This record gives sequence, C-alpha cells and structure tokens, in this order.
Amino acid sequence: MAADALAILLFSGETDGSALRYALKADAFSFNYVKTPVQTPIPQGASPLIYDFGHLRPTITISGLVDETAPGSVENVTGPTKDSSSTYIVPSKENLEDFVTTKFYDANTQPIEVIISDGTSTAVAVYEAAISQARFDLAPATEDRFAFTLVFVSKKRG
Repeated sequence: MAADALAILLFSGETDGSALRYALKADAFSFNYVKTPVQTPIPQGASPLIYDFGHLRPTITISGLVDETAPGSVENVTGPTKDSSSTYIVPSKENLEDFVTTKFYDANTQPIEVIISDGTSTAVAVYEAAISQARFDLAPATEDRFAFTLVFVSKKRG
C-alpha cells in the first residue's frame, strides 16, 4: 500500500481532552504479520510434524520526514474524530520524539492508535499499537528535516 503524505495518523489514546493527534509526513507504511508455527523433528528421517497454534505478532513500520520545527496550522489535516476533535497537526521532530518517549500503551487508559485516513471522518484502518522503536536521521544539506522510522508492535486491524 502506498502511503499518501499526511494519510498516516497517530492518536495518543487519552479521552480527557489532552490527547495528541498527529498527521505524519509518511513516505512508507508497512504492516507485517509474523506467525510462529512449531516444527517438531521425527527420528529416523521421518517427515517432521508441524503445529500451527495461530500465534501472530503484527508489526507496523512507518517512515517519512519530519521538520525541525512544526509547520503550524498550515498543514493541519482533518481525519476521524478522536477525543472530541478531528484535527490532526503535523508534528515537529521534537513533538514526535516526545510522543515516542512519553506515550506508553495501556489498553485501559491510553490505547495508542495508528490510523490510516482518507481525509474523511471514517478511518480506513485503525491499529492499536505500542511503540517499539524510533529512529531519527539527519542528512547533510537537509538540516531542517529529519528522516524518521517508527516501529510498532500492534494488534490486528480494528
């Protein structure tokens, strides 16, 4: 699936009016299912047994660009209503880094969501996820922007 810029949204999960809603300048979005079937060898060269217990480990990887400073309301986008608002802001590198280091998945109080949007009030897909890894790269001649990669462990599509 090709990701359109600003079609990948992050929602921090709070429902008390303090939620963060970010629209990412994503270049790529990938969703990966890892299954873990068990293979048991049989002596004497017999064919091994395979047990598939249906264990899944979904992961999401998002990569793109983030500006050193937030662009302001010029690039705000509209998406699905979350925490009484449908406005998603484009974060700065500092905003996104703070999100990664301060927001923790809690299914009861703060279920972080990765949302794929088409710009309407209905989400195309929603994934509850926990941030597993974040990387910010600065390349010469692009000091005003960082390339980022976010990796999430997630539930299946909601």
